Amino acid sequence: MGRKKRAARRLLLSAALCVLVFSGASRCFGGFVQPAVVAVIVDDLGFSLDAAKRLASIPTPLTWAIIPYQRFSQATAGMARDLGIPFIVHLPMEAKSNPGDPKALVRAGMDPGMVRLSVRNALWSLPGATGLNNHQGSRATEDPAAMEGVMLELKAEGLFFVDSRTSGGSVAYPVALKKGLPAALNRFFLDHYDEEDFFRDQFRKVFALARKKGGAVAICHARPGTLNFLPKLREITPEDVEFVTVPDYLARKSMDGWEE
Repeated sequence: MGRKKRAARRLLLSAALCVLVFSGASRCFGGFVQPAVVAVIVDDLGFSLDAAKRLASIPTPLTWAIIPYQRFSQATAGMARDLGIPFIVHLPMEAKSNPGDPKALVRAGMDPGMVRLSVRNALWSLPGATGLNNHQGSRATEDPAAMEGVMLELKAEGLFFVDSRTSGGSVAYPVALKKGLPAALNRFFLDHYDEEDFFRDQFRKVFALARKKGGAVAICHARPGTLNFLPKLREITPEDVEFVTVPDYLARKSMDGWEE
């Protein structure tokens, strides 16, 4: 048997072994196992520089979500840019619990042109943002016309969208895909309760889903208990799971072709 045929046979055997041994979402390329990926978004930045500094010291890849127009929004974005940390705009949207909220920058029934202008201004207030996710928004994200306005502006800026999924009836993610945007779905809120056991249990669920699907996105917040826990992520990360930023997550999703 020639050298090329032997090499090809070894490659086929290793790939077959990979498929047999590794079930679920871990991908095999040339016999090498690709770990499942998890992207963690830290919401509600912009209110405290101390919180941003603490996050910046954590070695695990994280994506910062900054609420625009807050006291430290621009400084936090500047810190992220200087450190090469990807950040997104955490855009306040109308919630069912507070209809007509004047602080919501996107509301149900809002004129699509005004939606685009509101999104554009928020993006331009935080230059360097790579995408956007919704802050609250259980009412606004159920409005297809409002979400179309959001996605059209994001597409014009060449950015991605993450649906925080504050409503089970959200149409934001399918509208983003329809408009051709790179997009992702939040699957878990990690810090409903300020308890380490709860954090660990939520991360176990995230890891399990990531193995099944290929990857998963989860959201936490810039709260004291969460900031105390995040440095421990290296201790609890399984060998077959890798933490990545949201841009890297979307790149892997596009390459591997998994569905959310």
